[in-house]
Amino acid sequence: MKRLLNILAMLYCCQISAQQPFTKVEVNRLKAVLGADGVLFDSSGTSGLNIKNAVVNSLANRAGIWMSATDSAGNLRLSAHNVLGGTHDFWPGPLEVNGAKAADPVIWNKSYAVTKTEINYHKQHYMDAGYTASQGIAAWPGSQGSPYAQVLAPFVDNNLSNQLYEPLLGDYPYFTSDAISYSISNDNYANHTYSGGLPLGVEVQTSLYAFNSTDSFLGNAVFVRYVVHNRSNRNYDNFRLSAVTNFKIGVTANEYLGTSIPGNAMFAINDTTEATFKEQLVSLGCMAFNHRIKSTMYFNNDNNAINGSPVSAVDFQRLMQGQWKNGASLRFGGNGIDGNDVARYIYPYTGDSENGNLMWSETSVGNTSGNRIGLMNSDSFTLNRGKALVFDFLYFYVEEKFANIKQIDYFCSSLNARLADKQMLSNDKITASKGMSFYTYPNPAKAGEKMGIFRKQEIAMGLTIYDISGREICNYNLPVTENSIILPASLISGLYYIEFKTLNTVERQILKINAY
Repeated sequence: MKRLLNILAMLYCCQISAQQPFTKVEVNRLKAVLGADGVLFDSSGTSGLNIKNAVVNSLANRAGIWMSATDSAGNLRLSAHNVLGGTHDFWPGPLEVNGAKAADPVIWNKSYAVTKTEINYHKQHYMDAGYTASQGIAAWPGSQGSPYAQVLAPFVDNNLSNQLYEPLLGDYPYFTSDAISYSISNDNYANHTYSGGLPLGVEVQTSLYAFNSTDSFLGNAVFVRYVVHNRSNRNYDNFRLSAVTNFKIGVTANEYLGTSIPGNAMFAINDTTEATFKEQLVSLGCMAFNHRIKSTMYFNNDNNAINGSPVSAVDFQRLMQGQWKNGASLRFGGNGIDGNDVARYIYPYTGDSENGNLMWSETSVGNTSGNRIGLMNSDSFTLNRGKALVFDFLYFYVEEKFANIKQIDYFCSSLNARLADKQMLSNDKITASKGMSFYTYPNPAKAGEKMGIFRKQEIAMGLTIYDISGREICNYNLPVTENSIILPASLISGLYYIEFKTLNTVERQILKINAY
C-alpha cells in the first residue's frame, strides 16, 4: 500500500511539473506571454514581448502591477510584481471567499490559453459522438465552487444557466478577442519579501487579449485586463494601482521615456543606433484604457537614494504617488529631480498644460539612453470588501522613420476607435436571476422595424435570433448603452426564438413576426 501511495505521489508531482506556468498569445504581429503569477512578458518564460517574423527579439523584459492601500488602522498595505526579475508579492491561485486563505500555488502554477478558432469548433461539435474538447477549453477555470468564488474565469453558461462550467454540455470560455491567455493570482500566500509591504488580501484575475487583425493598430497591440477582487474583511478608501513596465526595445538597453498626455499613455523609444532597426524609431507604449492616469514616474535599476530601485514599502508607495524615494515631488525639467515646477508626468514632450505646454523630452535634456522602468499611476479608488475593480491597459508598438510625439497620440486615439465596438466586458460575477432579465417590445413585431429591449440589469449582452428549426438568423452584440435593434427585413411571418447571453447567463423567449 505504501509503495502504491509513493507511485501515486510521484505521478502527481510529474503532472504538476508538466503544467505550463506561462502561456502566450500570438495571433497578430506580436507575441506576448502571461505567467501564472500575473506577470507579463517575462523573458525567462518563453518569448517575452516581441514582433513576430522580425529580427527584433524584445520589446519589454517584464511588466506587471503594483497595488497599495491604507487600512483602517493606518497600516500601509502594498503588493508588487518585480519587473527586474526575482521574487514577486503575488502567487498563483485564488483566495477563499471567506477568510482570504490562499490556494496551493503549486496546484495553480499554470495559466490558460484559448483561441476563437477553438471556441467556434467547440460550439459546432460539442454534441458530436466521441467529441473531446481542446485542452484550453477543458481546463478553463470557469467555475470552482466553495471555498472559492463560484465563477472565476468568464464563460458562457450555454445549457442550464447554473453557473457550473460544463464544456461537454456546450459551455465555453467567454472573451471578445481572437485569443486569450488567463491567470489567477493572489497577494496573500506568504510574506512580501520584494516590497516589504503587508498584503491587501486581493485576488487578481489577469487576461491578455489579442486580435487577429490586419489593421495596423489592433494588429500591433495586446489588451490586458486586471480584475482585482478584495477578498479580505477590510474596506480600502485609497486603493491605487500602477502599471509597471521594464522596457527593452531590441538587443540592448538604449531607451528613452516619454508620456503622451492626450493618449493617456507612457512609452519608450529606442535611440535608433541599433542596426536591427535600420535607423527607424520603434516605440513601445502602454495606454490606460478605462481610467485616467494620475501621474507617470520612473526609477533606475541602481541603488540611487532618490531615483534608484525601491527598497521599502514606503519607496513603492511614493513612486505610485508621483514622488521620489526621498518624498520629493517630480519636478518639471531636467531628469525630474532637478527641475523647477512640480509636475505630474515624466517627459511629456509638449502638451502638459500645467507647465505652459513647454517642451520636456528625455532626448532634449542630455540624458544617456539606457534601461528604463516606467510607472503609470492611477487615481485613488474605493475598494470595499467583497467588491472588485477592473483596470484595462493596451500595450502597442509604433514603427516610424522619425521621432514625433504626434505619432504616439495618433496611435492611441486610433486604438480607442478600433476598440469602441469590441465591448470588452467586465469579469464580474453575474448571478442568474429568477424570471426573465430581458424582454422585447413590441412582440409581436414586424420585419425591418425597430424592436426595443428592456433589461433589468445594466450589463452588456449578446442577442441571437433563431428560426423555429434552430437555424441562426442574425446576432447582435449590445453594450449597456444600446436598448434596441433593427430586425432583419428578410424575416417572414412566423415564430422565432430570441436568445440573450451575458457572461454567465442564457435566457430565451419567443419572438413572433407579423406580416404587414
